[in-house]
Amino acid sequence: MIDITQPLGSQTAAWPGDSPFEIDWTLHTSRGDNVTLSRVSFSPHVGTHADAPAHYDVDGPLTGGFELGAFLGPVRVIDARGAKAVDLSLLESLEALGAPRLLVRSVPQLRPERFASDFPPLAPDAADALVRSGLRLYGTDAPSVDPVQSATMSAHRVLGAAGVPIIENLDLSLAEPGDYDLVALPLRMVEAEAAPLRAVLLPAGSLRLDPSA
Repeated sequence: MIDITQPLGSQTAAWPGDSPFEIDWTLHTSRGDNVTLSRVSFSPHVGTHADAPAHYDVDGPLTGGFELGAFLGPVRVIDARGAKAVDLSLLESLEALGAPRLLVRSVPQLRPERFASDFPPLAPDAADALVRSGLRLYGTDAPSVDPVQSATMSAHRVLGAAGVPIIENLDLSLAEPGDYDLVALPLRMVEAEAAPLRAVLLPAGSLRLDPSA
């Protein structure tokens, strides 16, 4: 099993201007309390998470609309580091089209405590080709599938319109390119625009699932 989840804590980088992870203690055994209780506050986009369409579309579904089956099953990992964009020619050269789920390693040197702005974004026409090839989920180790300064969120919109969930801020540093089984279930937060998740890769064929599920 390969854990592909970024650590979530006070050192985890947030998108510039977004709410970082913060924790404080309402009760603590070191202060004489009988139990330790904490309170946490953070944007659901900090660390590894799944975007819902409401993140970029005022009329888009919230996290309660996630299709859970999309987050569970066969997945292909590709390495796009050094590319200018995850475009159609790159997807074709890496035999990524036709994969039911796709995870893209794109950050040159992943350091969860630093915001990664240097990564190849997903080209909208490549997103469209993935959708037409039957993609059910797209994931990346970058903080976004679109450029950091994007105002249109084009790749988000192409995937979201097709009902394809987007996972961001993965840690694919130990995952060699190839085929695996993915388990990446989001928290059952039903009223948010994103949800944290814990993602792991298993050897291909480990999961015995009904492919229609």
